[in-house]
Parts: sequence; C-alpha cells; structure tokens
Amino acid sequence: MKKNILGKIAIAAFISTMVIGSSAFAETADTSNDSEKTAAVETIQEAENSIEVLRNENSDYVVYKGTVTGVDEGDDGYISVIISETGLKANLAEDAVIIDAADGSIKTNSDITEGMDIMVVLGANTPMTMSIPPMTSSVVATVINADNNVDFSVYNDEFVNAENTLKLNTDGIIVKNIKGEDITADDIKNNAAIVAYGVSTRSIPAQTTPDIVVVISDETSSEPEADTKSRESEETIDKSPVKLREICENAGYTVKWTSNDEPIEISNGEKTITVNKDSNKCTITGSEVGINAELSGDVYLDGDTMMAPYDLASYL
Repeated sequence: MKKNILGKIAIAAFISTMVIGSSAFAETADTSNDSEKTAAVETIQEAENSIEVLRNENSDYVVYKGTVTGVDEGDDGYISVIISETGLKANLAEDAVIIDAADGSIKTNSDITEGMDIMVVLGANTPMTMSIPPMTSSVVATVINADNNVDFSVYNDEFVNAENTLKLNTDGIIVKNIKGEDITADDIKNNAAIVAYGVSTRSIPAQTTPDIVVVISDETSSEPEADTKSRESEETIDKSPVKLREICENAGYTVKWTSNDEPIEISNGEKTITVNKDSNKCTITGSEVGINAELSGDVYLDGDTMMAPYDLASYL
C-alpha cells in the first residue's frame, strides 16, 4: 500500500453508510451517527480542527478532507488553501477545476472561502515541503462543499466498493471526472472514486444513491495531445531499483549504514532521510518538521550493495 503520512497520525474509524436506497429486504434509516464500517481513514488532530486522510490500497491516490481555515492569494492567480490549520496547504492555479459536491457545478479557486468543507486529491507518493503546514502544488482534483459522508474506494462492475460496504444506485446521479467533465456511471466501474452521499440502507453492503461521484482516473479525461505526450514520456521513466549509496552521494548526501539491523541515515546537513532494510518506510526530518512516506518498494540488500526503489530520488 502506498502512503503519504503527515504529522502525527492516529488511525480512526470511518463513520459512514448513509443514503436512502431501495431494497426489498433492507431497513432504510439515517445511520449517520453509527460506526458500522471501517475504511482506510486517518485523522490528523490539530487543535480543534482535524484533517482526514482517505486512502485505499487499490488506488494510487490519497484524499485529504477537512475544513478551509485560510485562503492566501498569490501571484498569477494562484491561491494557497490552508486545510484544518496545520493539516495541509494546497496551492491551486487560477484555472484549477473545482467541483462543487452540492450540485456538480464547476467553480474557480476564487469560490473557495474559509469555513468551507473541501477535499483535495493527491498522488499517494506526492512529496511535500517540510514546513508547517506541509505544502504541495501537485493537486489532482479539488471538491468543495463535501459536508456529507464520503467513501473513497475502487468500485467493481456491480458498483460495489472493494470493501463490500457500499453499493451505488446509479440512476440519474451526477458523475464527474477529475477535469470536472460529465461522464457516465459506467466510468465508475473498476476505477477509484470519491462518493459523497447522505443516508443509506442497513443492508450488507449498504445501498445509497450518491449526491455526486468523482472518478479519480486519468483514463476518463479527454486530455490535450500535449498532455498525452507528456504521459507517454513519463511512462518511459526507468523504474528499476537503484544503488542507494550511489544515488544519494551523487545528490550531495552522505550515507550512514552501520549494520543490517540499524536504520540507514541519508543526510545533507539540512535534511535527513531514514530508511530500513526490508521496508518501504521512509522518514524525512529537517529544521522545521518531519514527515513519513512510503516508497514504491522495499529497500533491500543485493550481495554487498544496498538497493532502493527508484522513487527514493524524489525525496533527495
């Protein structure tokens, strides 16, 4: 599973199951206060606010959900949206697509205001700054007014999520891709999706008619030729394991590796990256704050050479 864990994270139960569905055998009720199903949801507690980190082992994306506690205007139409005080700072371009979960309409970054519920989608291994709050400009999608229940999972051909906890009734629902374009319910199948909904049946899986579904998949977007060429170029990147010491020293870092049972410390004086043999966990510390991340594979020993996943280089 790929993760990008920020700050001190405590695993929390995901409170869900709630949109009226039609089932002959199921009792329909508002169960918004129940804790009937669990999902990969983490809560970062910061003062009176919190940010939820929704992840799914079947997806390469992570959803950060919280409340807008600040909006700073930048240059060239950019804005910086602060989510849950110290949870996350997301930089959004002037032409960023903002999907309104309330009615499926498309908004601009100028429509984002303090106190608004917001979700931003990032790649699971997206690097962030080591500031407080951590900052990123690599936002895949943004959804506002998501003040109801949210499920993030991969849905099968029967519109059931991977955890078998939620089934979608898709007649007449709003379905969007990450560019805010209208797509069909069939595009939900075998893709990761954000599902915003209110109440559900008590059946297993619970059934719901979503308020909106946002499919998190590049394949459902009609992208310009230039973007397609860019993706083709990215697909040619060599993802073979690399020699840990060689790639780190070439980037100006020193490597401290005393034994196989001890952490490997990679440092340039300002930033220290710690990894362990036979693990994909990666801890990054600096002068301001530390973050935890997961690499695409384990660090491992090949003979006398310590090998690392190719994406270790993105943290150097």
